[in-house]
Amino acid sequence: MSFQDILNKIEQEAQRRQKAILQNAHLEAEKILEKAKIEINQESERLVQQRTKESQLVVQRMLAEAKLKGRGITGKIKSDAFQKVRSEVAAAFSEKITQSQKKWYTKIILNHSTSKDEVILMAPDEANSLGENFIKQLNQENKTSFHYGGVTQEIESGLLLKKGGMVLNLSLNSLLEDTFRQNESQIAQMLFKGIGK
Repeated sequence: MSFQDILNKIEQEAQRRQKAILQNAHLEAEKILEKAKIEINQESERLVQQRTKESQLVVQRMLAEAKLKGRGITGKIKSDAFQKVRSEVAAAFSEKITQSQKKWYTKIILNHSTSKDEVILMAPDEANSLGENFIKQLNQENKTSFHYGGVTQEIESGLLLKKGGMVLNLSLNSLLEDTFRQNESQIAQMLFKGIGK
């Protein structure tokens, strides 16, 4: 076997190994993304259900008092109760984010990113607490290619994912709206079960 044949064989083996490594990395990244999607959906549903159940007792007392004053008040009480649940879920989300901010935003980014190389813009608070180092760590741990885009004043809290002309709003308000939109009928049924229309 000639020296050139040996070099060719070594190069072919190196290319085969490189291809196998890249395929394994891709499969691992897909597993991580799928797990993050499942965990985020489960956590959102758990928070909504927990706060809804806690609010039911308060809502029932408020509704009993409203019935004594007249049926006209019931509509306002329903609306107030729903707003109370919304504010409690928002507080729970904020608390959850505060407890493990890096873990939370890692899940959010991986769950919503389509290409894994978007520019990430951060609201002022997130830029101060996470910043560019978080993006570097995220890229290292997840084999992604996100870019830090700096601070944005467009949102009060959270992140924006930007690629080309497309911007995905991952602010706390936007995530809460999505959660409520997905669970609105379930929340209403739990809150107002057995109440006259």
